[in-house]
Amino acid sequence: MVVEWIPRKSTNEQPQQPLTQLKAVVFYTDPLLKPTPIPILFNPLKHHLAALQHMLLQSEPSEIQQKLLALGNSQMDMYAGELDTTVIFNEVRNWLQERGIYERAAYAAFLVQQHGYATVVLTDTSRWILRMAADQQLYIHLHPGRYSPHTFRVKATALKTALAYRVAERHRLLMGDLLRDLNVLRKDLQLSPLRSTAESSHIMEIIDLLRRTGSEEI
Repeated sequence: MVVEWIPRKSTNEQPQQPLTQLKAVVFYTDPLLKPTPIPILFNPLKHHLAALQHMLLQSEPSEIQQKLLALGNSQMDMYAGELDTTVIFNEVRNWLQERGIYERAAYAAFLVQQHGYATVVLTDTSRWILRMAADQQLYIHLHPGRYSPHTFRVKATALKTALAYRVAERHRLLMGDLLRDLNVLRKDLQLSPLRSTAESSHIMEIIDLLRRTGSEEI
């Protein structure tokens, strides 16, 4: 395994690539949210698209709305690549162990030297940010880098609408009028209605990305 550390001062953010250029998400059928012995604090429902879809697939339709509401309303960086959470965690752990900074004290001292965070490049070229978590046991706070390869930056409101649409589509609950269907779903999610289909273009890009998965079930 080869991973690379990019020092904080040399990290340059690049414009986000169009969602149509993202490789189709691989849908993982193995449980993605199982406990891990690696002390990483990571929110897969906000940062790992396959894990989020897996959660929705395992949920009853009546549970979907509440779970989507839990995503909040802020922007998030969502990873849509082929690495599952186990692979990501293992690569991060190996990178830290190779440098002798896996234990909490050494990790904390390292981040102080790097002004609070470092960036790790994984085997698929995606960039991940390491910070210090307040949790005493899960002290490695991990999230995707902004504008990293295989990620997209998205408003939670657009993502929730797109996910709700895919679930409704899967259960054949749509009426066929795009604007009406989206606004019915947005009302259930406590979101303001769209005034025209032109406002839904970004949502439809996300829906298209969700459709390009390795599973026909969602």
